[in-house]
Amino acid sequence: MTESEREYEIARLKRTLEEISWQLAKANNKCEDSRVELQTNLADYWENYGGNALDEAQMIEALERQRGISAVIHKGQQTLQKAAVSPYFGRIDFIEEWSGETTPDEIYIGITTLTDHQTDDLLVYDWRAPVSGMYYDFERGKAWYKAPIGTVTGTITLKRQYKIINGQIKYMFDSDIKIDDEILQEILSKSADDKMHTIVTSIQREQNQIIRNEENKLLLVQGPAGSGKTSIALHRIAYLLYRDKASINSKNILIFSPNHIFSDYISNVLPEMGEENVLQTTFHDYTLPFKEILPVEIEDRTTQLEFILSNLDSREFNTRVASIYYKTSAHFEQVIENYLAYFETELINDYPDIQFNGQTIFASEEWKSYYLNELAFLPPARRLAKIREIINIRIRPITHEIRRKKEKEIDERAEEVNKKTIKAMARIAARQELGDLINHIEKLTRLNPFVLYRKLFDNPEIFQRFSSSTVVPKEWQYIRKQTISSIARGTLPYEDSFAFLYFQGRLEGFQPRNSIKHLVIDEAQDYTTLQYKILTRLFPKCSWTILGDPVQRVHPYIQGACFDSLNKIINLENPRIIKLTRSYRSTLEIQAFCNSLLPSSEPAVYINRSGTLPLLVKSATLKLAHEYINKAIAELKSEGCRSIAIICKTIRESVILRDALQNPDISLIISETAEFRRGIVIMPAFLAKGLEFDGVIVANVNANSYRREAERNILYTVCTRALHRLVLCYHDEISPFIQSISPALYNSIES
Repeated sequence: MTESEREYEIARLKRTLEEISWQLAKANNKCEDSRVELQTNLADYWENYGGNALDEAQMIEALERQRGISAVIHKGQQTLQKAAVSPYFGRIDFIEEWSGETTPDEIYIGITTLTDHQTDDLLVYDWRAPVSGMYYDFERGKAWYKAPIGTVTGTITLKRQYKIINGQIKYMFDSDIKIDDEILQEILSKSADDKMHTIVTSIQREQNQIIRNEENKLLLVQGPAGSGKTSIALHRIAYLLYRDKASINSKNILIFSPNHIFSDYISNVLPEMGEENVLQTTFHDYTLPFKEILPVEIEDRTTQLEFILSNLDSREFNTRVASIYYKTSAHFEQVIENYLAYFETELINDYPDIQFNGQTIFASEEWKSYYLNELAFLPPARRLAKIREIINIRIRPITHEIRRKKEKEIDERAEEVNKKTIKAMARIAARQELGDLINHIEKLTRLNPFVLYRKLFDNPEIFQRFSSSTVVPKEWQYIRKQTISSIARGTLPYEDSFAFLYFQGRLEGFQPRNSIKHLVIDEAQDYTTLQYKILTRLFPKCSWTILGDPVQRVHPYIQGACFDSLNKIINLENPRIIKLTRSYRSTLEIQAFCNSLLPSSEPAVYINRSGTLPLLVKSATLKLAHEYINKAIAELKSEGCRSIAIICKTIRESVILRDALQNPDISLIISETAEFRRGIVIMPAFLAKGLEFDGVIVANVNANSYRREAERNILYTVCTRALHRLVLCYHDEISPFIQSISPALYNSIES
């Protein structure tokens, strides 16, 4: 880069910052004017309160409109404030192929579009603009992008990168690829901040193709730990909000996160890009409304995991494992589908004529006609409710006739002289005479999903009938008794919740959320097939982005849905599976160690960023292990680690360790509804998923903690949370998963 080019870039930045300053001053004035106007209108509203309803409605509408305008102005002001710190991070010079021009267009790329207010020149292009995509996808040379008018081809003659902080160029250089090793290493070697941040300046080509994908209604993204799946999803949301701003807003997008800690962890990424946060929930949140109407509680995932991960060698534990494995399997799903098919088509076959005093009110053939034909578009429970309405209409003349007859009898006996009393007594007498008939109709036309689901376990004949074409585990009798016992105690096991909620929804009907136009499922490997079937019915009118990694399944016994089968379940046109292979999170040494924990899996390709070998620490006693953890925390802090996680296997272990360390700087996170904490935290393994830390200390990697093959992936997942430093502590026999790793992949000491 020549000196004249440097001077040009400095002048160009100065012009850009001056424009931002001018627009920011104008935005500040608009914000103040809008605030004053809103306050004035509110004061006027309260002073004149008491007018007619129409005036009041108009005033409320005007206030809401003013609030909306104020929000837009404030959002623009915040975006300009961010741009003032770093207005752009990249530049490409591009010559359109058929333009006839020889001088390229200078395209500066930042987090938002900026136009010169005097000349209308585009000073900065939003990173989501079609032309900006070339910055991520192409080197110098032939390039193209998709514009509203079609594909535009041409040549990139220059590609330049910048580091601008507080309006000052820290460095800039020309590059043939988007992020070279020097810049990427600088980004990756930084300390993990309190929360996840935007990656707009370091998006890689494979990531950009996912972010800007417009062809596929169902996008399945599979990638190893640290491949940026969650960041990609959030940037894809920002792209969709930019591209479809006329038809979609933040209230039309929903993210299903693994827990509230994770939701809080990612909560500032979209605001950093100038977008409002979208809706977020968890599958557990979805089950909450049912707790109010069911006669039992639905066990939460935390309680189930705490029991399973405690490694209790007992008949109860083994039965529970078998129950979880079976109830999330395709075999039990088929039992539920067979059971539902009965209610869909066979339930009505044995329904009798409805008769009263020898008169047929509703014939058995009518049951079939209405249930299987006219009302077949409704779920079974609603079909029966409609039929009940029809029957009640037919009974009405009979009821009236009985009332008239009873009134006449009472009047003739001269027992009452008050007409109102006579009518009341006649109604009571008619209800008594028709009581058995009404009760019979009620019994035939009401379905109780919970009672019916419970019958699968209470009634061996029912289970045998609907499971005859499936594989039933040898432990079924123990599973059946354990389930009945749990329900009798007032708790529906968590592993039953998916099957029951699906069963209930199919019987009574799901309430679709048609306002959701795009759905994001993160950590998708932990969802079962039935959960996806529920979600397809709740969100029938949206596109999907699903992200996950099968080897990071933290629940060792749930059978998660296979990515290859999701396109059949969700059934959207043109589905696409994209597999990421590169991991950007951990150092070479940590990644090599983690890959060795999963010898049968395809190893991730990692970035060439060296660091310290993982450290394996053996202590003679548990007390000495706790003392070393306190020492390790101090050492990691001295090395510059700002975020440190001590990860235990269970909640119980986490609480015991927190009490033993007696360190006031440590926060304990043991609830899925907790907020993400900064600094030093202790947490169980299943809550660490999706998070990353500068340093990770894995407590108790003993053989009795991580010995079952189903627990191998949990150990892998917690180790991959580390960016720069990984320490593993044990005080007894080491986990066989680590024992099988080459000693060259870690250092070992005794404390």
